[in-house]
Amino acid sequence: MDKAIITLTKGGMKLGLNLLKAIGGAVLYVHPKFYIAGENIKKIDGKMSEFTGEIFHQYKCLIFIMSTGIVVRSIAPFIQDKKTDPAVVVLDEKGKNVISLLSGHIGGANLHTKKIAQILNANPVITTASDVNELIAVDTLAMALGCEIEDFSDATKVTAHIVNGERIGLISDRMINLALPKNIIRINRDQVHEGFKGLIYITDKTMENDIIYDSVILRPKSIILGIGCRRGKSEEEILSTIEDSLTDLKVSKKSIKHIATVDIKKDEEGLIRATKSLKVPLMIVEREDIKKVENQFNQSQFVKKQIGVGAVCEPVAFLTSKNGKMIQKKKGYNGITIAVFREGE
Repeated sequence: MDKAIITLTKGGMKLGLNLLKAIGGAVLYVHPKFYIAGENIKKIDGKMSEFTGEIFHQYKCLIFIMSTGIVVRSIAPFIQDKKTDPAVVVLDEKGKNVISLLSGHIGGANLHTKKIAQILNANPVITTASDVNELIAVDTLAMALGCEIEDFSDATKVTAHIVNGERIGLISDRMINLALPKNIIRINRDQVHEGFKGLIYITDKTMENDIIYDSVILRPKSIILGIGCRRGKSEEEILSTIEDSLTDLKVSKKSIKHIATVDIKKDEEGLIRATKSLKVPLMIVEREDIKKVENQFNQSQFVKKQIGVGAVCEPVAFLTSKNGKMIQKKKGYNGITIAVFREGE
């Protein structure tokens, strides 16, 4: 369950029940006075402010059916920043208005607001300038493309230029199948001096800090790391290996999509800790699948005798990269092997 519907009144409870049926993955919290037993229906426990604090980071979206004033006072102590706050949406108990209150872009409150308004035939209230002007904010663009924003302060500056109708150049190393506002213009790197107020770079490559305009870098999740290692290699050793490889390639760590390894290494503690440190998934590839493609890569007879396949890091990266391109062949670092692929498009 990633959404919570919260209501304090009898009328709000009725609307909440309708929403609970209409949207998936939700829990309905009601005032104990109006509680009725049912699946995914719970009582609000304690004071509203304390209850809000308890659930604030348990769900990706909080849908309050009550006055905006109550919601503002309840959530205020727990708001941190746009990167971590949940979406907060507010409805009146008649379901006439749906308000995107917090985390409209990254949290998805604007999208939830539109969906709920459509379900209820209600009025969506969205106040973010980019949406009101039918433009696109940098954080919305990043979400649509599955990218990570390098620096949020840079994103704010470039979004301001977009909202003000100023020309923004967009330079991307990857295909973009997305309609863009007229003032965001796709350009080549040799066109950056043609009178733009800001630039958006979509790249997994590290860049020199010599940009003359306000600019923001969006990191596509395009880099796949295939890793094999001897038993007992530490998190620090594996992270150091990754750092060395990506530095040599001039590739950003923020573009790592996942790390892949062979099934026999699925419980390797250092590898598990390294993926958690990088906040990326660990993909496990079965040896039977590796056998189907291992002849495409250099093999080690020693490794084959030990685990039944003659190659690990290259085939596991290949198999999980959507027919990607190898940008670094297997390299050995004191008992750790690593190969790097760029995901196919």
